Amino acid sequence: MVGAMAKTVKRTDIDDFVLRAGVEAEALGQLYELYYERIFRFCVYRLFSKEAAEDVTSTVFLEVARGIRSFGGQTEQDFRNWLYAIAANQANAYIRKTSRRKQLLAEAANLMTAAATGNASKLDWPRLYAAILKLKPEHQTIITLRFFENLEFEQIAKILNARPVTLRVTLHRILKKLRNHLQAVPDGEA
Repeated sequence: MVGAMAKTVKRTDIDDFVLRAGVEAEALGQLYELYYERIFRFCVYRLFSKEAAEDVTSTVFLEVARGIRSFGGQTEQDFRNWLYAIAANQANAYIRKTSRRKQLLAEAANLMTAAATGNASKLDWPRLYAAILKLKPEHQTIITLRFFENLEFEQIAKILNARPVTLRVTLHRILKKLRNHLQAVPDGEA
């Protein structure tokens, strides 16, 4: 009866790449092709700089290449969780070791201001980024994974080695802090 109720899991081509990546460079190359853009986008959202994101994304995939032989996952989901965990750690390390946070924000604000259409009903991205930068790096990672990468709480929990219910509570608190930061910064002063 339990066997009949068990969910059948269909293996995908990507799962096969994951299984072979530890021993076949071609499979690892396929995973790189599939995930480069996602990881690069994640890094851009975290670092607000295309150049920094390119550097960090390269570092992420170097770490993947170094660690793929000891990677114990067998599915695409396992690989994705591992990959985003590496990306989050590398982005946080980059932020910690550089003192460029204010410069990154200024560059992001300039880019966003240049791209703005002047419509007052649109979100004020520079203010939002300024408020996000006031959060702890771990909280910035949660915001990025949830809202910019659109990951589910279960996926984020696996990436950050946390429980989904804990992440929900943490995100609620983070959003409250974010609201307070946004309300504390008057328009035009971000």
